[in-house]
Amino acid sequence: AAQRAASRERQQSAAKPPVLKQIFAGAGAVMELVRAVLADVVRVLSAWRGVEKDLSGRADMAMLPALTDMRGQLARLVDRGFVAEAGPTQLRRFPVYLAALSQRREKLLEGGGSVGRDRQLMDRIADLQDAWLHQVDALPEGRPLPERLRQARWMLEEYRISLWAQQLGTAHPVSDQRIRKVLG
Repeated sequence: AAQRAASRERQQSAAKPPVLKQIFAGAGAVMELVRAVLADVVRVLSAWRGVEKDLSGRADMAMLPALTDMRGQLARLVDRGFVAEAGPTQLRRFPVYLAALSQRREKLLEGGGSVGRDRQLMDRIADLQDAWLHQVDALPEGRPLPERLRQARWMLEEYRISLWAQQLGTAHPVSDQRIRKVLG
């Protein structure tokens, strides 16, 4: 019986046109990609929930500007459509971005000059972030981001890592000059 089933399967496989064989082979690759993206999304949402929890609750008045900035960054990272916006490759960097946010929050809680130092670092990125947001806001409603604005968006996230969580490492070299050049 097993031999007959194997023989039947070979006959059916041989009867399939080459195009169908390619489609079925491609479907397996697509399913693997879908599984990988879903696993990444689960990791991102789990980390996002942790960061969201870290940023909620009572805060010292001196920390409010930093917390507002971090909440804004978190909202830009994990928003409606973030998976499609990021794509599978960039999505893999999200846990690092979220870990950097957590580390920034932890440093604020250390006290001492941490709030002042955070403010200095915020000043270094604020005009870049504002320039990016201004260009994004100037786009017509529903128009996708041009490639240079997409690139600047991820460069800003990497720059935040270089400012607040250097030990996590950036995906590529990043600086305010490089971001300014991309923003034009």
